Amino acid sequence: MNNDKEKTKEEKIATFRKILILVAFFSMLYFYALSHAMTEVKKTAYWSEKWPPVLNQPYPDLELIDQDGETFKLSYLKGKVIIIEPIGMNCPSCQAYSGAHNYGAFENNSVEAHSRSFQKIFPLYAKGLKLPSKDIIFVQLLLYDMRMGKPTAEDAHKWAQHFKLYRKHNHFVTVSPHDMRSNESYNMIPGFQLIDRNFILRIDSTGHHPKHGLYKHLIPMTPEFVKQIPVELDR
Repeated sequence: MNNDKEKTKEEKIATFRKILILVAFFSMLYFYALSHAMTEVKKTAYWSEKWPPVLNQPYPDLELIDQDGETFKLSYLKGKVIIIEPIGMNCPSCQAYSGAHNYGAFENNSVEAHSRSFQKIFPLYAKGLKLPSKDIIFVQLLLYDMRMGKPTAEDAHKWAQHFKLYRKHNHFVTVSPHDMRSNESYNMIPGFQLIDRNFILRIDSTGHHPKHGLYKHLIPMTPEFVKQIPVELDR
Protein backbone atom coordinates (compact mmCIF):
# COMPACT_ATOMS: atom_id res chain seq x y z
CA MET A 1 0.00 0.00 0.00
CA ASN A 2 2.77 2.42 0.96
CA ASN A 3 4.54 1.68 -2.33
CA ASP A 4 1.35 2.45 -4.24
CA LYS A 5 0.91 5.72 -2.34
CA GLU A 6 4.52 6.73 -3.04
CA LYS A 7 4.09 5.87 -6.70
CA THR A 8 0.89 7.93 -6.94
CA LYS A 9 2.62 10.85 -5.21
CA GLU A 10 5.55 10.70 -7.66
CA GLU A 11 3.15 10.58 -10.60
CA LYS A 12 1.32 13.66 -9.31
CA ILE A 13 4.62 15.51 -8.88
CA ALA A 14 5.72 14.52 -12.40
CA THR A 15 2.38 15.64 -13.84
CA PHE A 16 2.61 18.95 -11.95
CA ARG A 17 6.12 19.53 -13.33
CA LYS A 18 4.90 18.88 -16.87
CA ILE A 19 2.10 21.38 -16.35
CA LEU A 20 4.59 23.98 -15.07
CA ILE A 21 6.82 23.40 -18.11
CA LEU A 22 3.86 23.78 -20.47
CA VAL A 23 2.71 26.95 -18.69
CA ALA A 24 6.22 28.40 -18.91
CA PHE A 25 6.48 27.48 -22.61
CA PHE A 26 3.14 29.04 -23.56
CA SER A 27 3.92 32.09 -21.42
CA MET A 28 7.12 32.59 -23.43
CA LEU A 29 5.16 32.28 -26.68
CA TYR A 30 2.61 34.79 -25.44
CA PHE A 31 5.19 37.38 -24.41
CA TYR A 32 7.08 36.90 -27.70
CA ALA A 33 3.88 37.46 -29.68
CA LEU A 34 3.00 40.46 -27.52
CA SER A 35 6.46 41.96 -28.00
CA HIS A 36 6.24 41.44 -31.78
CA ALA A 37 2.78 43.03 -31.86
CA MET A 38 3.98 46.04 -29.87
CA THR A 39 6.91 46.46 -32.26
CA GLU A 40 4.50 46.50 -35.21
CA VAL A 41 2.29 49.04 -33.41
CA LYS A 42 5.32 51.27 -32.84
CA LYS A 43 6.27 51.01 -36.52
CA THR A 44 2.73 51.94 -37.55
CA ALA A 45 2.74 54.87 -35.12
CA TYR A 46 6.12 55.98 -36.46
CA TRP A 47 4.86 56.11 -40.03
CA SER A 48 1.54 57.67 -39.12
CA GLU A 49 3.48 60.57 -37.56
CA LYS A 50 5.89 61.07 -40.48
CA TRP A 51 3.77 60.10 -43.48
CA PRO A 52 2.45 61.40 -45.82
CA PRO A 53 4.74 64.33 -46.73
CA VAL A 54 3.37 67.83 -46.16
CA LEU A 55 3.69 70.58 -48.74
CA ASN A 56 6.23 73.32 -47.84
CA GLN A 57 7.57 71.22 -44.95
CA PRO A 58 10.77 69.16 -44.73
CA TYR A 59 10.30 65.83 -46.46
CA PRO A 60 10.24 62.76 -44.19
CA ASP A 61 13.81 61.47 -43.85
CA LEU A 62 13.08 57.99 -45.16
CA GLU A 63 15.42 55.08 -44.59
CA LEU A 64 15.74 53.40 -47.99
CA ILE A 65 17.35 50.47 -49.78
CA ASP A 66 18.28 51.06 -53.42
CA GLN A 67 18.46 48.78 -56.46
CA ASP A 68 22.06 47.86 -55.61
CA GLY A 69 21.17 46.82 -52.06
CA GLU A 70 22.71 49.94 -50.50
CA THR A 71 20.97 51.47 -47.47
CA PHE A 72 20.80 55.25 -47.11
CA LYS A 73 18.63 58.03 -45.73
CA LEU A 74 16.85 60.31 -48.17
CA SER A 75 18.48 63.35 -46.54
CA TYR A 76 21.79 62.03 -47.92
CA LEU A 77 20.62 63.58 -51.22
CA LYS A 78 19.94 67.00 -49.69
CA GLY A 79 21.51 69.80 -51.73
CA LYS A 80 20.18 68.42 -55.00
CA VAL A 81 16.71 68.79 -56.48
CA ILE A 82 14.95 65.49 -55.77
CA ILE A 83 12.02 64.17 -57.79
CA ILE A 84 10.11 61.41 -56.00
CA GLU A 85 7.83 59.00 -57.82
CA PRO A 86 5.65 56.81 -55.54
CA ILE A 87 5.25 53.46 -57.29
CA GLY A 88 2.74 50.67 -57.25
CA MET A 89 4.50 48.03 -59.33
CA ASN A 90 1.26 46.86 -60.94
CA CYS A 91 0.11 50.43 -61.71
CA PRO A 92 -0.22 50.81 -65.54
CA SER A 93 0.81 54.50 -65.41
CA CYS A 94 3.84 53.77 -63.20
CA GLN A 95 5.00 51.14 -65.69
CA ALA A 96 4.53 53.57 -68.59
CA TYR A 97 6.43 56.38 -66.82
CA SER A 98 9.24 53.91 -66.06
CA GLY A 99 9.67 53.04 -69.74
CA ALA A 100 7.37 50.09 -70.50
CA HIS A 101 6.74 51.39 -74.02
CA ASN A 102 10.49 51.12 -74.63
CA TYR A 103 11.44 47.99 -72.68
CA GLY A 104 8.16 46.11 -72.40
CA ALA A 105 5.85 45.69 -69.43
CA PHE A 106 7.29 44.40 -66.18
CA GLU A 107 5.91 40.88 -65.60
CA ASN A 108 3.40 41.31 -68.45
CA ASN A 109 1.43 43.95 -66.57
CA SER A 110 -0.96 46.27 -68.41
CA VAL A 111 0.55 49.60 -69.48
CA GLU A 112 -1.18 52.98 -69.71
CA ALA A 113 -1.37 53.70 -73.43
CA HIS A 114 -1.11 57.50 -73.44
CA SER A 115 1.78 57.98 -70.99
CA ARG A 116 5.45 57.82 -71.95
CA SER A 117 8.61 57.43 -69.92
CA PHE A 118 9.25 60.34 -67.57
CA GLN A 119 12.75 60.71 -68.97
CA LYS A 120 11.32 61.33 -72.46
CA ILE A 121 8.50 63.60 -71.27
CA PHE A 122 10.72 65.74 -69.03
CA PRO A 123 12.75 67.74 -71.63
CA LEU A 124 9.59 68.61 -73.57
CA TYR A 125 8.35 70.76 -70.67
CA ALA A 126 11.56 71.57 -68.77
CA LYS A 127 12.86 74.42 -70.93
CA GLY A 128 15.73 72.40 -72.36
CA LEU A 129 16.75 70.66 -69.14
CA LYS A 130 17.26 66.93 -69.66
CA LEU A 131 17.56 63.76 -67.58
CA PRO A 132 19.89 62.44 -66.39
CA SER A 133 21.19 65.66 -64.82
CA LYS A 134 23.94 66.22 -62.26
CA ASP A 135 21.61 68.60 -60.39
CA ILE A 136 18.55 66.32 -60.20
CA ILE A 137 18.14 63.04 -58.34
CA PHE A 138 15.22 60.90 -59.46
CA VAL A 139 13.95 58.53 -56.77
CA GLN A 140 11.34 55.89 -57.46
CA LEU A 141 9.83 54.77 -54.15
CA LEU A 142 8.22 51.34 -54.46
CA LEU A 143 5.26 51.25 -52.06
CA TYR A 144 3.45 48.15 -53.37
CA ASP A 145 4.70 45.02 -55.11
CA MET A 146 2.97 43.31 -58.04
CA ARG A 147 0.44 41.70 -55.69
CA MET A 148 -0.12 44.81 -53.55
CA GLY A 149 2.17 43.43 -50.85
CA LYS A 150 5.20 45.03 -49.22
CA PRO A 151 7.96 45.38 -51.83
CA THR A 152 11.46 44.04 -51.20
CA ALA A 153 15.00 45.05 -52.16
CA GLU A 154 14.88 42.23 -54.73
CA ASP A 155 11.82 43.88 -56.28
CA ALA A 156 13.74 47.15 -56.58
CA HIS A 157 16.66 45.36 -58.22
CA LYS A 158 14.46 43.53 -60.75
CA TRP A 159 12.47 46.69 -61.57
CA ALA A 160 15.67 48.67 -62.15
CA GLN A 161 17.19 45.91 -64.28
CA HIS A 162 14.09 45.60 -66.44
CA PHE A 163 13.75 49.33 -67.11
CA LYS A 164 17.53 49.96 -67.18
CA LEU A 165 17.51 52.46 -64.31
CA TYR A 166 20.96 53.07 -62.81
CA ARG A 167 22.38 55.00 -59.89
CA LYS A 168 25.20 56.28 -62.07
CA HIS A 169 22.50 58.24 -63.93
CA ASN A 170 21.20 59.68 -60.62
CA HIS A 171 18.20 57.34 -60.79
CA PHE A 172 17.45 55.48 -57.56
CA VAL A 173 14.88 52.67 -57.34
CA THR A 174 14.15 52.20 -53.65
CA VAL A 175 12.12 50.41 -51.01
CA SER A 176 11.73 51.09 -47.32
CA PRO A 177 12.61 48.41 -44.74
CA HIS A 178 9.29 49.40 -43.14
CA ASP A 179 5.86 48.56 -44.49
CA MET A 180 4.65 51.88 -45.89
CA ARG A 181 1.37 50.62 -47.32
CA SER A 182 -1.54 52.79 -46.21
CA ASN A 183 -4.47 54.75 -47.59
CA GLU A 184 -2.21 57.79 -47.80
CA SER A 185 0.41 55.89 -49.81
CA TYR A 186 -2.22 54.36 -52.10
CA ASN A 187 -3.67 57.80 -52.84
CA MET A 188 -0.24 59.10 -53.93
CA ILE A 189 -0.07 56.70 -56.88
CA PRO A 190 0.56 57.56 -59.67
CA GLY A 191 2.42 60.83 -59.52
CA PHE A 192 5.52 62.83 -58.72
CA GLN A 193 6.80 65.21 -56.03
CA LEU A 194 9.57 67.79 -56.12
CA ILE A 195 11.86 68.39 -53.14
CA ASP A 196 14.01 71.52 -53.32
CA ARG A 197 17.72 71.77 -52.48
CA ASN A 198 16.85 72.52 -48.85
CA PHE A 199 14.90 69.24 -48.57
CA ILE A 200 11.48 70.96 -48.57
CA LEU A 201 8.54 69.48 -50.48
CA ARG A 202 7.61 72.23 -52.95
CA ILE A 203 5.43 70.59 -55.62
CA ASP A 204 3.00 67.73 -55.15
CA SER A 205 1.67 66.18 -58.34
CA THR A 206 0.59 62.83 -56.88
CA GLY A 207 -2.62 60.85 -57.10
CA HIS A 208 -5.70 61.26 -59.25
CA HIS A 209 -6.47 64.70 -57.78
CA PRO A 210 -3.01 66.32 -57.54
CA LYS A 211 -2.38 69.67 -55.90
CA HIS A 212 -0.15 70.66 -58.82
CA GLY A 213 -0.07 69.62 -62.47
CA LEU A 214 2.79 67.52 -63.78
CA TYR A 215 3.03 69.36 -67.11
CA LYS A 216 1.91 72.78 -65.87
CA HIS A 217 3.87 72.98 -62.62
CA LEU A 218 6.30 70.23 -61.63
CA ILE A 219 8.31 69.78 -64.81
CA PRO A 220 8.27 73.44 -66.03
CA MET A 221 9.28 74.72 -62.58
CA THR A 222 12.12 72.24 -62.06
CA PRO A 223 14.74 74.47 -63.78
CA GLU A 224 13.93 77.28 -61.32
CA PHE A 225 14.58 74.97 -58.37
CA VAL A 226 17.81 73.79 -59.99
CA LYS A 227 19.00 77.43 -59.95
CA GLN A 228 18.18 77.74 -56.25
CA ILE A 229 21.14 78.05 -53.88
CA PRO A 230 20.83 75.84 -50.78
CA VAL A 231 20.53 77.77 -47.51
CA GLU A 232 23.68 76.19 -46.07
CA LEU A 233 25.70 77.40 -49.05
CA ASP A 234 24.13 80.86 -49.23
CA ARG A 235 25.93 82.27 -46.17
